[in-house]
Amino acid sequence: MQPQLTPFLDWYGIWPSHRKLEDDGTVWSQDPPQGIELAPELARKSEVFFHKERPWEQGANLHINAMLHDGGRYRLWYGVQRLDDITRSYVCYAESDDGFTWQRPELGLCEYEGSTRNNIICAGRDHPLGWVFIDPSAPAAERYKAVGPGANYFRDGKPDPEMDSARFKALLAARDLGDVSAGEKAQGIEIRQQLHGATSADGIHWQNLSTPVFDAGATQLDTHNLCAYDPHQEQYVAYLRGHIDRRRLVRRASGPQFTSLADPHPCLLPDPLDALDDDIYNPCYTPYPGTQPRYLMFPSIYHRIASTVDVQLAVSRDNHQWIRPFRQPIIDRAYEGGTYGQLYASPNLIAANGTWRLPFRGYQRRHDFLRRGATSYPEDGEFRWACWEPDRLAGIEAKGEGRVTLIERPCSGRELLLNFRTAPDGWIKAEIVQTIHTPPQPVEAHPGFSLAEAEPLTGDSIAEAVRWRGQTDLSTLAGENVGLRFHLYKAKLFSVSI
Repeated sequence: MQPQLTPFLDWYGIWPSHRKLEDDGTVWSQDPPQGIELAPELARKSEVFFHKERPWEQGANLHINAMLHDGGRYRLWYGVQRLDDITRSYVCYAESDDGFTWQRPELGLCEYEGSTRNNIICAGRDHPLGWVFIDPSAPAAERYKAVGPGANYFRDGKPDPEMDSARFKALLAARDLGDVSAGEKAQGIEIRQQLHGATSADGIHWQNLSTPVFDAGATQLDTHNLCAYDPHQEQYVAYLRGHIDRRRLVRRASGPQFTSLADPHPCLLPDPLDALDDDIYNPCYTPYPGTQPRYLMFPSIYHRIASTVDVQLAVSRDNHQWIRPFRQPIIDRAYEGGTYGQLYASPNLIAANGTWRLPFRGYQRRHDFLRRGATSYPEDGEFRWACWEPDRLAGIEAKGEGRVTLIERPCSGRELLLNFRTAPDGWIKAEIVQTIHTPPQPVEAHPGFSLAEAEPLTGDSIAEAVRWRGQTDLSTLAGENVGLRFHLYKAKLFSVSI
């Protein structure tokens, strides 16, 4: 049996207690949690990891389309939006061994100023590469998949390939003025937002799909729309921009086939615990590192009145229901140069070289609307990593003395490993306890694994074994369901493995 890792991202798995009334009138609570709170771990920010080096990157805004750690290398697909001509945009590719020193291979795919000696994959929307992911269930020729938004024009519910933006606006204006025939006025014209797809064997050479993978109708897809294959549920899942009453939110669509995503519905919304002017801007969906079925989002929260954007944490155990355990940033706007106006994180959360990294783009400017007559935002923004120690996105924290019991879980028979940090005078002690009963009974420790026999752990460790009278071996409990009880003083416990 392999040890089971439990990160503390929500209150599930924490024993909340029962209260019992005895025959003699005595009232007591069964192992209640005391003196603890669930607290996020604010990300550290790296130095800028990507700089403008090529002519097509100068005088342009860059943004992260996708970051993968594939075959031991960091692979980056990034967008380039020219400021001298807002109709010119490119998707480029770079790769790195360490996430800081990048190579831009000459791909020979797209011409820029008379030469194809560049790292440009495509111009404009020649391919829908707004997001790239690896599909482990696909044949080799389709191992890489991509999605990107696009608008199509419809007339009477059917695609109208002859319609373009100028003709659409002219027809709308003519209808408003009555300068069209009755027949033309009766024709329903609309723009439908669709998510288009592409496949690739190497992430560089792409084949577009002939039909959209998702039709969003009139809902805008003007943010980072994501798709991934969930191996635990064996289906494709997309997280998309959505709206209710002009408030931004995240929608979820899914399906067994990449080409048939369906059932779009809101899955992460602002609620009354948020400030009244808060919107959820984009999802930044990413699986939890490792093989266990846990899921994460790092949504950008748009504070409308302040016109700022920071990043919070959302978690899910089933890739359907989502919660935000904290209404505070896990990536804040502060950095060594001052304060960003906006932050936008981009998948994926990469576990490599003993560190967890999530790429983000920081902008000095706020989310203010452009002045009248302006055509584009000024050149701005930089790429950095948000960094955490492994399994340290959040934890159970005791600022003084605290106690908490975890419900039963299988014991592998090896060791109990803790991921923790204490103050210089802080400590953690652990007990292995018997199954928690209902109706309540006292929760007793297994012989040899009690508080009296536990040795305190101090300092800062990703995986330190608990000792009871100098021993760490749990072979006598192998295969049993056991509870865990922790006593903390000025300490934060991030995860446990048993």
